[in-house]
This record gives sequence, C-alpha cells and structure tokens, in this order.
Amino acid sequence: MTNPYGQQQPYGQQPQQPGYGPPSGGMPAAPYGQPAPYGQPAPYGQPPTGGFGAPGYGAPGGGDINAIKDYKGWAIGCIFLCWILAIFAIMKSNEVGTYKMQGNYAMAEQASRTTKTLCLIASIIGALGCVLTIVWIIVAIVAASSVSYCTGYYC
Repeated sequence: MTNPYGQQQPYGQQPQQPGYGPPSGGMPAAPYGQPAPYGQPAPYGQPPTGGFGAPGYGAPGGGDINAIKDYKGWAIGCIFLCWILAIFAIMKSNEVGTYKMQGNYAMAEQASRTTKTLCLIASIIGALGCVLTIVWIIVAIVAASSVSYCTGYYC
C-alpha cells in the first residue's frame, strides 16, 4: 500500500494524514498502573500521587478533601451553650466549605481547626454554666428550707 507521497506503508498500519500522528511534545501520560511524573496529572482512573503531604489532591495530611470537617452541626448546637462563640464558629464553618471549593486546602484545614477550637470552648463554657446553675439551685433550695416562716404567736 502506498500513501499519496509514494512511500510504502508496513502491513497493518493505516496511512497517516499530514499533520496527524503521535504527539511531538514527548511521551504521553504514564500508562495505567504507573504513577504520573512529578507535576503531571494522574491518568484517568488513577489515584493522584505526590503534591504536598502525600497521596491526594494536596489536602493536608495527604487524605481526601472530604476528610476536612466543617463542624457545622456542632457549631449550630453551641448556640444554646455560648451563642457569642457559636456565631463565630458558624462563620468559620462556612469558610471551610468556601476554601474547599476554591481548592485552598491549607486555609480550609486552618478554618476547620479554628471552628473546632471555638466549639470546644463554647461547649466547656456551656457545661460550666450548667454545673454552676445546678449548684445555685441546690444552694437556693437548702437556704429556702432553713428559713422559718413563723408569723403567729406560737413560733
């Protein structure tokens, strides 16, 4: 079989059109099962490797970006414990999702840690408030039971 330029093609190969053929920029992506070279995206269907941290898309700790928690439920629950801190915790929790969508995983991790810290402080303050309220109620009951309400002649 000859191509339009009069050159013989080996048996079983299709003639190539001018301007088409293998890429001239070097080797294509790594074959299936091989890690991609540093700085290159992983082939389709392969888990990504490298980046800062370890395997993953650059998420801190090398894990999945979904491993970065936003603690939104805890932050909302803290409204009943210490509402001032809970408002800031909810705002930081919203920042976690925003940073994850932007691909800024370092800031998402930092916002997640801040949210967790605010929720923990609000929970401790709320627990102390509950304990102090129970102690205050017990003291009030004991004090009220020791008071004499004698108004008559025979007291």
